[in-house]
Amino acid sequence: MKNKSILIIVFSIFCILGFWSELMSDAGNLQDWDKKDIEKYLKTAEIVSLKIDPQGGRTEAWIISLDDGKAASRGLFKHVDSARPTPIADSYRYEIVAYELDKLLDFNRIPPVVEREIEGTNGSLQLYIEGCKPLSYQMQRNIQPPDPAGFQDALAEINVFENLSYCKHDLNDVLIHTNTWKACRVDFSQAFSPTPKLIPDQSIERCSRKLYENLVYLSEEVLQDKLKHWLNSEEISALLERKKIIIDTIKRRVEEWGEEAVLF
Repeated sequence: MKNKSILIIVFSIFCILGFWSELMSDAGNLQDWDKKDIEKYLKTAEIVSLKIDPQGGRTEAWIISLDDGKAASRGLFKHVDSARPTPIADSYRYEIVAYELDKLLDFNRIPPVVEREIEGTNGSLQLYIEGCKPLSYQMQRNIQPPDPAGFQDALAEINVFENLSYCKHDLNDVLIHTNTWKACRVDFSQAFSPTPKLIPDQSIERCSRKLYENLVYLSEEVLQDKLKHWLNSEEISALLERKKIIIDTIKRRVEEWGEEAVLF
C-alpha cells in the first residue's frame, strides 16, 4: 500500500483504546467526551500547526496539531482521493466509511475520523491516541498478552470487520495498547472493494455475539443511507453481499461446532 511509511511510524504510538472512557489522559478533557463530541472537536478545533513530510510527496498524510481551548490533541489528515472506479483505489473517503461502519456495528475499534477541509483541501482527519505498538512489535518480541483468550477474541473481531470491509491488514495496521492490550485497526484507504466475496485465506471461524447480532440487525436501508455519500452503488452492493456471506458463515460454524466454540 503506497504512502504507508508515515502511517506505520505515527500510528505505532497512537491508537484508540476501544472504549471512549479510556481515552488518553494527557489530552485535556477528551477522556470525558463521547464520540459525537470528539467528532465535533475534529471538525472545529483550531489548527495550531501542521506537519508535512517533505519526503512523502504531495499525497502523504499530514500531522495536524489541534486546540479548541479545552483540549489539545493531534490528528492525521489524509487527502489522497483516488476513489473507484480508479483502477488502483486509494482515498480518504474509505477511512470515513470504515469509521461510520464501526459506529453502525458498535465495533469501537476504529479511531474517530471526520471529513474536514484543511489548507483548501478536503480530506479525512483522524484522532491520535497515545500508547500503542503495532502487532508486529508484539510478535517480533514474542510479548504475550496478560489475557491470551481475550486478545484472540479481539483479533477474531477485527478479522470479521476486515472481511466485511475487504481490507486485509499487515501487522502494522493492528495496534495494541501497551498497558491495556486493547486492539484497534487503522488504515482503510484502499478498503471496500467491489468484490462480493470474503478475503482469500482469511477465513472466519469465531466472532463476538455482539458483533454477530449487530451484523444481523443492520438493515440494508440504514447501511445505504449512511454510506451512499462515500461509496458507489457497486461498492455498497459488494459490502451487502459480504455481510450476508459473513452471517451465513457464522451460522454454519455454529451448526458444525456449537455456539460456545464460535460465539464469545
